[in-house]
Amino acid sequence: MIRQYNAQKMSDELLKKHNLYQKGWRTCFSKSETMLGACYHDEKRIQLSLLHLNSCSDIQLQETLLHEIAHALVGPGKGHGHEWRNKAIEIGLKDPVPCGRMNIDGGRAIQPSESKPKREFHRLDKVCPICGKKAIEQARVKFGETYWTRLECGHLVKSEAIKGTGFDFSTWESGTGKRPFPYQLEGIKFLESAGGRALIADEPGLGKTIQAIGFCLAHSEDVCPILWVCKTTLKLQASKEFVDWAGPAWMAQIITNPRNFIMPGLKVYIISMDLLRNMPTDKLDSIGFKTVIADEIQHFKNPDSTRTAELRKLVTKAEYFIPLSGTPWKNRGQEYFPVLNMLDPIRFPSYEAFKNRWVDIYLDTKTMKYRQGGIKNIPAFREYTKNMVIRRMRDEVLPDLPKINRQIRYIDMEALYAKAYEDAETKVANYIKEAYIGGEETNMRQLASEIMKLKHITGLAKVGVAIEDTIEFLENTEDAEKITLFHHHIDVGDHLQHGDHAKTFEGLDAWLINNGYNKALRLFGGRSPDERNDIIQRFKDDVKNRVLIASTLASGEGLNIQFCQNAVMIERQWNPANEEQAELRFSRPLTKRELPEYLQNHLFDGDKQKQVSIRVPYLIADGTVDSMLTEIVERKRLNFRKSMNKGEENIKWEENEIMNELAEMIMKKRFGKVSKVNEAAKLIEF
Repeated sequence: MIRQYNAQKMSDELLKKHNLYQKGWRTCFSKSETMLGACYHDEKRIQLSLLHLNSCSDIQLQETLLHEIAHALVGPGKGHGHEWRNKAIEIGLKDPVPCGRMNIDGGRAIQPSESKPKREFHRLDKVCPICGKKAIEQARVKFGETYWTRLECGHLVKSEAIKGTGFDFSTWESGTGKRPFPYQLEGIKFLESAGGRALIADEPGLGKTIQAIGFCLAHSEDVCPILWVCKTTLKLQASKEFVDWAGPAWMAQIITNPRNFIMPGLKVYIISMDLLRNMPTDKLDSIGFKTVIADEIQHFKNPDSTRTAELRKLVTKAEYFIPLSGTPWKNRGQEYFPVLNMLDPIRFPSYEAFKNRWVDIYLDTKTMKYRQGGIKNIPAFREYTKNMVIRRMRDEVLPDLPKINRQIRYIDMEALYAKAYEDAETKVANYIKEAYIGGEETNMRQLASEIMKLKHITGLAKVGVAIEDTIEFLENTEDAEKITLFHHHIDVGDHLQHGDHAKTFEGLDAWLINNGYNKALRLFGGRSPDERNDIIQRFKDDVKNRVLIASTLASGEGLNIQFCQNAVMIERQWNPANEEQAELRFSRPLTKRELPEYLQNHLFDGDKQKQVSIRVPYLIADGTVDSMLTEIVERKRLNFRKSMNKGEENIKWEENEIMNELAEMIMKKRFGKVSKVNEAAKLIEF
């Protein structure tokens, strides 16, 4: 398999060698299904097919390039005659033959010969140091100061000699105090049983990342280094998840452009899926990755795309491959083939064979054309893939989940807003410094007003990501699924709905209308109770109303949105109690008779309400006042859990305390340690 980067490099070198590059000849790429290479005299172009690069060798590519360069050197109209043949032999082509047609199916898949043998992972508990069998204790006695244990295998050994040889998941806890759910531990065991090559396809929000990290943590000597491939907007989040769940030793390098220096010796490297084709091969190879983890694998659905081809090439080099997706295929069953082929080329060797065996074909009565549908014979398909795909739905595992599944998602500040934020933060830091060091008194209103300017900028910076995520959610869920987007500033809500003033991106309304839904509903302050209730009623009754854009403060009390199971917190509040009030609008008693029929079928199984979890990701702009506030709030929540061993519903949030700590963090970020900061903080009157 040849990467586009390498093909470009080889072609340009040969063009220069034969003095064609100097005359304006260049290399271009197509997706021709019939030929690997072609020569276009009018455009001075040597064209290569990306599709066939996937299945050709270095020697085949070099021979193809020499073949086309010979055409370029002899000029147009010569075909494959004697002049062309003599020139081809002259420049190094040993056996020149005319162009032939190629089979495209071979370029759409990893071939069985490229597959690696399945590795067996054994996560042993405690074992007998004499025979190595599982240590099942029968009796324990004490002689003097030493404890001895008699095991089921018959051996009597010192108790201290019985050691565990695997990672102890019973004590596994994240840095922020989270523990894995039982179904996530089962997912880790599934990866082990699959030899480190399996798809985690749990429904969105069930923690697929944690399962992948857990597997890597338990078998770090075997699976590291790891190359994590994901969307650009998820790179930072993946990095933070590794540190949170595996510790500082798992700090990842985030590769942002082809010129990045690859730091040696790390366990994890993170790269965006769009950057793959532009990365020099020697840099990727220098990582020496043993494992490829591909998040949101549904974005590699097209077997003919460059993105998919680049991932295939990585997978052929890796020992282990862990794709993650809550929606492994969106609309058509054929979209499932690329990931299944990468997991097991022996069982899924051919795109055409996969479509013929597993993809449903139906007649579109409107166009009278045959179209491809979903997977046919799903029970047989599940049985066939049970050793390589695991998928759990929320209603299967929700007994282990809290009612509100709050998730922190860090994103990079967009370049458009980064400079504005830096300038504003400098101004705020100087303002606070005058109060701390200069002894000038200030008040909460003024301080809050200054810091709110920073929060406003971060809110606007997150709109683009929020729109992208919401559209992806709407595309991958049924119409009965609804989502509420919480914001603080009015213009943030406006941008979510209509797009920004510079028209750099469209708002949600454009997508909703184009896809047959109603415009987003808006809920903000100043509306009467009747108006608010009318908006919620329309949100519930009409299946075409899928998006509600709501002010957090205006939605905190007096509303029932329990028929909606998905929300996003785009802007944080000073007082987390206001956020929790908004969250509680979703976690309320629900009766079947108050719902329209389409929601009854969605939320109830007969007369029994389905178990649900309210997924609420918080979008956090990293390195800003946004992440500072989040650090303060989540640290308080963690300390509360450790000290009280109770739920979070009784935490008392002191807004003044939060404001003081936030001001100190801004000061320390800008000026380092400030002498007598604690004493100076007392000058701020609230």
